[in-house]
Amino acid sequence: MLEHMLADRQSNVTALRSMSHDLESVDLDPTQQRDLRTALAECMTRYNAVCDVSARHRSELNAIELAVSGYRTRLDAFLSWLDATERCTTMTDVISIDVSAVQQQAAQQQVCHCCHCHSC
Repeated sequence: MLEHMLADRQSNVTALRSMSHDLESVDLDPTQQRDLRTALAECMTRYNAVCDVSARHRSELNAIELAVSGYRTRLDAFLSWLDATERCTTMTDVISIDVSAVQQQAAQQQVCHCCHCHSC
């Protein structure tokens, strides 16, 4: 937005420079000429400073947007993993503390594992 406003004022800056050249051809008191040149120089310095600050802010904003985008990408990937992990952990059976049940579960998993190995 600020860049747009500055671009809109560029024609004013150009017109001021042109008017200052026109005033040099007018018979003015040397003090008046110096005052006009000083005022124009001050305006140009201030305008250029605003343009420089605007460019620096735009650059900083672009860097921030890039960092936020990278953060968001990593966050989305982590949230996806977290959702899948939570779903997985809620679907797993709680391991029994009964020794015979644990041995039976281990045996079933071993049989299942062996079946998968032989089918490959």
